Amino acid sequence: MKAPAFSTALLLLMFTLLSRPLMADTQQLLQLIDYVGVDYSGAIVDGKVASEAEYAEMLDFTAGITQQLADLPEHRIKPELEKQAQTLALSVQQKKAATEVRQLTAQMHHQIVTAYEIVVVPRKQPDLIKAQQLYAENCTSCHGIDGSGNGPAAAGMEPAPTNFRDIERYKQRTLFGLHSTISQGVSDTAMPAFTQLSDDERWSLAFYVGGLAMLPGNLESTDGADIDNPLLNINKLTTTTPDQAEDLYGHNGATIMAYLRHHPDVFFNSESNLAFARKKLDEVITAYANNDPKTAYIYAVEAYLEGFELVEQNINAFNKPLKLEIEVAMTGLRNKIRKGESLQVIRNDIAFINEKLDIADELLGSKSLSGGAAFASAFFILLREGLEALLIVAALAAFLVRTKRKDGLVYIHLGWISALAAGLLTWWASVSLIDISGASREITEGVAAIVATVVLLYVGFWMHDKTSAAKWKKFIDDSMHKALSSGTLWTLTGLSFIAVYREVFETILFYQALWAQTNEAGKSMAMSGFGSAVAVLAVIGWLIMRYSVRLPLRQFFAVTGGLMFFLAIIFAGKGIAALQEAGVIISSPVNFFRIDLLGIYPNLQGLLVQLSLIIIAVILWNKKSAKSG
Repeated sequence: MKAPAFSTALLLLMFTLLSRPLMADTQQLLQLIDYVGVDYSGAIVDGKVASEAEYAEMLDFTAGITQQLADLPEHRIKPELEKQAQTLALSVQQKKAATEVRQLTAQMHHQIVTAYEIVVVPRKQPDLIKAQQLYAENCTSCHGIDGSGNGPAAAGMEPAPTNFRDIERYKQRTLFGLHSTISQGVSDTAMPAFTQLSDDERWSLAFYVGGLAMLPGNLESTDGADIDNPLLNINKLTTTTPDQAEDLYGHNGATIMAYLRHHPDVFFNSESNLAFARKKLDEVITAYANNDPKTAYIYAVEAYLEGFELVEQNINAFNKPLKLEIEVAMTGLRNKIRKGESLQVIRNDIAFINEKLDIADELLGSKSLSGGAAFASAFFILLREGLEALLIVAALAAFLVRTKRKDGLVYIHLGWISALAAGLLTWWASVSLIDISGASREITEGVAAIVATVVLLYVGFWMHDKTSAAKWKKFIDDSMHKALSSGTLWTLTGLSFIAVYREVFETILFYQALWAQTNEAGKSMAMSGFGSAVAVLAVIGWLIMRYSVRLPLRQFFAVTGGLMFFLAIIFAGKGIAALQEAGVIISSPVNFFRIDLLGIYPNLQGLLVQLSLIIIAVILWNKKSAKSG
């Protein structure tokens, strides 16, 4: 492996940031579709052009929609979307009725969001008080203090700034559409993209301006409203226009829509990770009952990855058997959905899981963990995630010291320092730019683990190869300095990066969940747990460096090569497990013991991969030993 191995490792960070199905160009496509659906009525009235500027804009946007649809990834729905785009462009050219255009754009929007699995909801509760401040700082010059579109900078603008108080316009805009406009801006207009704001701030602004036409004092009472109204699903709320809400759910739907735009706390106030898991499990039953096992499986994966897994370490600090029981039950549920078990079996499994989640809820007590639990969770999360990476980095550093190649330590340091920097970038991105979903998280971890397995095996076999008598003599004769080529050193850099980044990535996400569940005192204890784990890891690293370099060189190679192989087996098991949790690989439970630290899990796929690696290693080891005679 040459320097490209490190390049491959660096691509893992790009994979993390770009594996989201909602790409900027897709969001812009949806924005254009929404814009045509809303503004077409201002360009064409009774089949005649009411505004030349707006009509020219409609023609331009429909052409852009056709082009951007062609650039979408292949999907079975794509040919139909392309036909709809042609129909939309023709409708605008022929000056068809606004209702016809609006209906077509709504259909296209829904199909794209569904087919390409685009995230259309905020990650956390929109802050309307903060949004009011953001509006005053960024929007009043054009849209006016009260949102009427009459700000001091609005004079002469073409098109004029949006009047958020316009009831008719309000009825045709979705919250997701507003968020897209705030995020992307509108080309060839004075509306910029507010990229300086975080995604959370842009969602807050979308909720704020999306409710200006219906001020709280003018809202009708929601007393007696149907508590099972579909709009109480946040996905429905953000992608449904008030007009659609009234058409689909009656006047009550429009009333609830207006209320919820001013009270997003309805969706977030009581939402905990376990509550999210329960909600997704309820959706599993609904989807399965509607003969949609594929969607049911997706919900089951989300219940685990986006709900339970984010607090499993907290539960583990109190009751490890309970944590394992829930984990096994949720894996079993996914497998039964895959196998097409009866609805009653699925209901029974979910009822069992919910009982265990109730116990876990009581165990956690409240959203704030106790100081002891926060310390234990922070300590064991970092210790568990950091140990594997430390073993690799410390062993590689000792290897270079022992072979008198201290100049090569810079390659090792470059790897782990780059990984920490990439981890900080990932943390910033997860807070400010994107929501790293459970599936993306597990796929990234899985891919990183599999890549690490391959590189570890390479390094391990390389070291073992140097322990044979003939190869050892040649290695010494050629001098270790020359034998350790730049390609080998870059391979060590790549391995150092992969090993550390994978663990940093997972640690960040677990710490985010932990932070959200602790009060100020708990946060202090969590930081103490973090510091204690760092100290323990430092001691372990020092011991490896101190005692491994005392080994005779040939034995050192044998021991370090064996350690690399041992870690490869661990990473292989963890990589397969992560891909199974993301739903990429099927999981077939078997009656076998489980050791998380060693990457051993009771599922057929992971165990077969690990067994295969052991068999291959034994064959190659014996083959090389026989040659060395």
